[in-house]
Amino acid sequence: MRIDLDDAPSDHAVCPSANSTKKPHTGLLTVKEEDGVIRARLNDRSLRSLDTNKLRAELAGLCRTGRSRVIVLSMRNTETLASSVLGALTQLSADLERAGGVLVLYKVPKEVSRVLKKTKLDRLIHTARDRDAARKKALGLAKKQGISVRSSAA
Repeated sequence: MRIDLDDAPSDHAVCPSANSTKKPHTGLLTVKEEDGVIRARLNDRSLRSLDTNKLRAELAGLCRTGRSRVIVLSMRNTETLASSVLGALTQLSADLERAGGVLVLYKVPKEVSRVLKKTKLDRLIHTARDRDAARKKALGLAKKQGISVRSSAA
């Protein structure tokens, strides 16, 4: 199933303005946009198969037309992750790249990193060790793909 990022439903996720300091809860994610990079954090310690469609919809909702398509997603508090969620993240990463965007996961638990390497999904899902590294990697990938990133500094 492919996600059309330009027609994502507006009721799933709301991305705050670049100057916003609020971190609204969208369900599975807490979201903030800083200097053209959307920073998201998973609110739940475990993501089950039932959460897959909701997670995909929330992440796709962040990428509506006119918004940044550069997303860094913290996996810090994640303890368990269903394989279907990894599949959804893989598909969303591919969809985002086709639409001219980037998804980078950071603070990925060691067990999940091992699964990504063993299944070779690490070739499809970009990861970084921490937020700064994820931001740098995302901006570097965006530049390489020719994606212009809006900066909140004017």
